[in-house]
Amino acid sequence: MTAHYILKRLLAFGVLTALLVPVGAGAEFYSYEDRSGTIHFVDDPSKIPKEYRQKKQVRKDEYDDLPAEERALMLENERQKREKAQRREAEQQEQLRLALSKKERVSALERLRKALITPVIISGRQIFVPVKLVNGSAETEARLLLDTGASSTVITTEVAARLNIEQSDDVKVGVVGGKVLKARKTVLSHMQVGPVQRANQEVVIIGQRGGGFGDGLLGMSFLAGLKYTIDYKKQTINWMP
Repeated sequence: MTAHYILKRLLAFGVLTALLVPVGAGAEFYSYEDRSGTIHFVDDPSKIPKEYRQKKQVRKDEYDDLPAEERALMLENERQKREKAQRREAEQQEQLRLALSKKERVSALERLRKALITPVIISGRQIFVPVKLVNGSAETEARLLLDTGASSTVITTEVAARLNIEQSDDVKVGVVGGKVLKARKTVLSHMQVGPVQRANQEVVIIGQRGGGFGDGLLGMSFLAGLKYTIDYKKQTINWMP
């Protein structure tokens, strides 16, 4: 079967569809196929060439045999049914779209909620926070004791070694009890706690001498301006956007 033949059949089918659209009065349609494979439609059998009259097919509208008023009523009912079905399908599509949108919003809110929760380790009243520290291409993870009384973030010499810190300034820092210790100070590329990331963070490097503050202190140089709550039961920090 050639593409030309298929195209002619499709065009003929389009003509038939147009002819079968209900009109005001009932009508019969006749079709026949000529030698070239073209299907023709006529509304009068006398228009069919004699050689094809034996091959004709009669096509009638569904309600052609009904009285005019009844036929009109049936056609109107059919139209209303089609419109109702179309409205129902449109409503179902809209409901599906809204359901998917709601599901996506709920999913996004759940992801945001989880992102704003950071697990911590709480021992007594001490809160050890997982912190990512980055110095150029070097980075490391550390657990720093959350200390709102410390003006600067403090890391131990062991953490500093993992960060390959080569340049630093000598400073003196005061500690609890009035002691003054020698230390070093530098600026890290950035620090991150849960969803909170801050660049160019100044840290003080000090050798740990007891006190059990883990890898250092997470001070106000990082925490300033942040809003959060601490859930001691679940051992989490809940950040507020």
